[in-house]
Amino acid sequence: MKKNHLRRNKFNILISLAFLLICYFLFKQGYLSGGEKDPGFHQNLLTVNTIFLGFLFTALGIMVGFADKKLIKALDQAGYMDNYYNSIYFGLFFHGVSTVISTIAVVISHNIIQNEFVVIQQITLLGGVLFFIKSIIGILKIIGEIRNDIQ
Repeated sequence: MKKNHLRRNKFNILISLAFLLICYFLFKQGYLSGGEKDPGFHQNLLTVNTIFLGFLFTALGIMVGFADKKLIKALDQAGYMDNYYNSIYFGLFFHGVSTVISTIAVVISHNIIQNEFVVIQQITLLGGVLFFIKSIIGILKIIGEIRNDIQ
C-alpha cells in the first residue's frame, strides 16, 4: 500500500509553513537576532532543549506503548497515526538542531559562533516547542480515544 505522505501530514506541513512565516516576521522586526548574548545564553538553551528532547522521547515511548492496542493498530493501518508520530519527529529534529548548536557554542567560545547560527538556534528552539505542544495535544487525543474504546 503506497503512503500519501503529503495528505497524512498536511497539518504538520501547514504548521511548519505558518511557523516559518512568523519567524521571518519576527526576524525582520528584530525579535530574533544573533547579536550580543548573555555568556550563559547557550548553556541555558542547551538545558531547555535537552529537557524538551527528553519529554519528546518519552512521548514517543508512550505512543509506541499504545501500538499494541486494537484501536491504535486500526488507526495506524488507516494512516491516521502518522500525523501524531511525525509531530514528535518534527519536535525532535528542531530541538536536536538547537541542541547541537548550543553544545558547539558551550564547548567552543560562544563568540566564535556566527550570528546566523544563533538565529537558527532560536528558530529551531521555537519550532521544537511548537511541535512539542502539538505532540502533547496529539497524545491527549490518543489517550482519550483509548479510554473511550475501553468503556
